[in-house]
Amino acid sequence: MSRTASKFEWNMVELPDGITTSNGNWYHTTSEAIQQYIPGLLKKHEIGKIIKNADHWVGSCNGISLILYLVLVLFSVDAFLSAGIALLFFLFWYYNTSAFVTPVLNAVARLFHFDGFLYVATAASLIYLSMQGGLTATWVGLGLFFLFKVGLLKMLLTWISSKRSVEKAARQDRILNMLLLRYGIKEGLYSGNIQSMQDSLFKTVNYHKTRKKNK
Repeated sequence: MSRTASKFEWNMVELPDGITTSNGNWYHTTSEAIQQYIPGLLKKHEIGKIIKNADHWVGSCNGISLILYLVLVLFSVDAFLSAGIALLFFLFWYYNTSAFVTPVLNAVARLFHFDGFLYVATAASLIYLSMQGGLTATWVGLGLFFLFKVGLLKMLLTWISSKRSVEKAARQDRILNMLLLRYGIKEGLYSGNIQSMQDSLFKTVNYHKTRKKNK
């Protein structure tokens, strides 16, 4: 009997009310809506590739914040101060990710969402800190690793956001919207007023969100 290593494989499923991914993200749009939003984009970029990159951006807040903490403590910044800065940065990045989304930086977002990179970087840094006698920084780092990697803080903020008005697009939808818009600009496919394009997508998003809740 052959053995196969257990490996996480990303996948997505498109349903009438939106697109869901194996990372637990639900995008309230469809291929048809995206095609209407930016005609011709899906002929140049596969829908799966676009949604996967959106997933990387959605999850990047955890990895970037964790690496920020490790960099600070490795430069001898106080562990608790570093943790505070990392948490504040997490909040900033969580609520403003869409402002920085661009296809040019997809590889960077993918790196900070890549488990292998985060495990190796965290393990190497914490081992080095413990060998240098930085036990406080090591324990705080372990705590933040659990907080960020498990995604407890992200889940809390997502839950809080879900209690707000349905008129506002969810974080993952705003990120996908900006990624689509900048893909369109990059490929020279966008047409008309950018604001009207965004309003059109948000209208579709809210329609699918309302339809899902009414089921």
